[in-house]
Amino acid sequence: METNSGNKRCARKVQLLVTSTLLLLQNFLIIPQIFAKEISSVHIVYMGDKLYHNTETTKKYHQNMLTSLLGSKEAAKNSLLYSYKHGFSGFAARMSKSQAQDIAKFPEVVSVIPNGIHKLHTTRSWDFIGVHHPSSKTVFTESNLGEGTIVGVIDTGIWPESASFNDEAMGKIPSKWKGVCQVGEKFNSTNCNKKIIGARWFLKGINDHTKNLILGNNDTSEYLSARDAIGHGTHTASTAAGYFVENANYKGLASGLARGGAPLAHLAIYKACWDVPIGHCTDADILKAFDMAIHDGVDVITVSLGITIPLFSYVDQRDTIAIGSFHATSKGITVVCSAGNSGPISQTVTNTAPWLITVAATTIDRAFPTAITLGNNLTLWGQSIDNGKHNLGFTGLTYSERIARDPSDDLAKDCQSGSLNETMAAGKIVLCFSVSDQQDIVSAALTVKKAGGVGLIYAQHQEDGLNECGILPCIKVDYEAGTQLLTYIRRARFPTARISFPKTVIGKWISPRVASFSSRGPSTMSPTVLKPDIAAPGVDILAAFPPKGTKKSSGFTFLSGTSMSCPHVAGIAALIKSKHPNWSPAAIRSALVTTASQSGTDGSLISEEGSTNKEADPFDIGGGQVDPNKAMNAGLIYNITTEDYIQFLCSMGHDTASIRKVTKTTTSCNKQKNQALINLNLPSISIPNLKKDTTVMRTVTNVGNINVVYKAIVKSPYGVKVSVEPQILRFNSDTKVLTFNVSFISTQKLHGDYRFGSLTWTDGKHFVRTPIAVRTIQFES
Repeated sequence: METNSGNKRCARKVQLLVTSTLLLLQNFLIIPQIFAKEISSVHIVYMGDKLYHNTETTKKYHQNMLTSLLGSKEAAKNSLLYSYKHGFSGFAARMSKSQAQDIAKFPEVVSVIPNGIHKLHTTRSWDFIGVHHPSSKTVFTESNLGEGTIVGVIDTGIWPESASFNDEAMGKIPSKWKGVCQVGEKFNSTNCNKKIIGARWFLKGINDHTKNLILGNNDTSEYLSARDAIGHGTHTASTAAGYFVENANYKGLASGLARGGAPLAHLAIYKACWDVPIGHCTDADILKAFDMAIHDGVDVITVSLGITIPLFSYVDQRDTIAIGSFHATSKGITVVCSAGNSGPISQTVTNTAPWLITVAATTIDRAFPTAITLGNNLTLWGQSIDNGKHNLGFTGLTYSERIARDPSDDLAKDCQSGSLNETMAAGKIVLCFSVSDQQDIVSAALTVKKAGGVGLIYAQHQEDGLNECGILPCIKVDYEAGTQLLTYIRRARFPTARISFPKTVIGKWISPRVASFSSRGPSTMSPTVLKPDIAAPGVDILAAFPPKGTKKSSGFTFLSGTSMSCPHVAGIAALIKSKHPNWSPAAIRSALVTTASQSGTDGSLISEEGSTNKEADPFDIGGGQVDPNKAMNAGLIYNITTEDYIQFLCSMGHDTASIRKVTKTTTSCNKQKNQALINLNLPSISIPNLKKDTTVMRTVTNVGNINVVYKAIVKSPYGVKVSVEPQILRFNSDTKVLTFNVSFISTQKLHGDYRFGSLTWTDGKHFVRTPIAVRTIQFES
């Protein structure tokens, strides 16, 4: 009995052990499947230039490649997100890491990369830089204004109801246009007109990246359409090509006639950036936007977004802006990009490919001074755009550290969250000092509001751009004014202050100045390419904006960033293209750079608003502040072909085989390929490693008077002798293109930093200026 009972117990144990083992095995079999699904992500398979002229044939070719990789047509269909088949060849598809490695071995494939992320670089300005357009009442008499050109905007979409996008007086849609008005959530075909002639939206890349956050989240403010939920794209589009809007303003500030740089240009919208989180754009969506813009027939593309340092090689597919813009430029489309908002630190400029126009940001001559009257009748000035209904009169004034919740820490100094004593802050205007990059005026205002304060004065170092706090009046002052306020608070028994409403003042501030946030050169990827190329207004720019659900919105707002300076130049590029339809993108860039201004409104050289307030150099502003009127009549231009760009890529160390894969050309690298590094026919000269001497070659094309003579004027960088041969260029009906050499000899005996100069060709009427940057090298490891 006992033996039989023991046998039964043993049998049950064995049965349980087997069952447990099977369950464990089942779990082990399931886990890899789950893990495989988790690591499956979007990859971009880039194949260079188009394989077939027929787009459907190209798409089928891509599907067949995926079928071969994944084993079935159904799997290929479910995997494919985009087929790039217009400007270049490739596709975006979901695949595992091992599958990506396998398809990279296919002979047609140039490279395979994971789907990366890019971020956004976020009226009076047109008068300030000299574009004095007539009002809408006289627009019919004008012959240019960008008429007939199409500006493509790769951004966050558009708010089509904005007055900036009405099509009054717009011409016919160009016959070359091949685009569509893609319908979607709260966006139908009637939202397009003769101003917004096309709109597309690209969601698949970001949706996969966020695991269907947009499609599956009812709480998001996003629209599954080309409609703009963020406002960034609406702002940039209206800056580039918005129509005339009279009495445009932001809560009564900056009132006047609003318009874009090319008000009669057409707009084509490509929404590739989404509000998850704000301003995120994936490589897959950006590439598809470029692909369709090339197909649709745009003339200019404005791209106010980018990556951060470290930068990728121009043939590395992780820099999709460089790749997409290369194919656009080779098709004659001018691409304008923002330089980035990482200034004033040097070597932070992005979008540095030589075929791009890279734009820095500057201030304009408009300000919003706001008076702070103290109880001792002293008046100090700050700036604000908080124009809400507040009538505080004289109110108690205190310093944040005096009302700290915990006096033993420094959190109250810049009014960090929860740092203020509610009892002591209640009903008072609070002075805070910015001491870290983790805090800003808007966050400080929220802290003061929560503590019961009624106003904020925020003292900080020079940082361009104003933000509305909205919840209470807030004023930005510099450290000097902040210290005067603090001195008064410490001396007065009952310190009080009265905050006035901001005013709009024009023409009283020296400008332009390089914006503190504008990214600086030199380029870390290709220091022989001087970047940025040009500077344009990018601080407190008033332009169209979605109403954001409020009936009181004027439909306009202020934004600052190189995102705002970029569409200024794109609009001007459209003006130039309208007047000179046969000019190449390089010719348009040349006209912008060589005619730019280096002087401010007071006649002095432009300075930069950073840590030093020094005179601006080419790494701050490139050729200088854009001058649209002079750019229309440049005199001479520096032209560049696609072949030249290919030889430049050769000079950067890329072999013929890899470059051919990208460009799908039969071009081979020249034996003298190293010369292409400094001899690329840019309208600027940058020599990062001058040891003893070197010679640079440039070629100019006469686009002015037929019979004309130009003479060279040289401003040599310190420690460098510069000579030009020949010193005189003679053009006539038979001679329209001439080449010259610029020789550099170092006189320095010490290892130096960059020094700056210029070469100007003049016929007495035109002054065609080439900025120069040279660094002497006397030490090598």
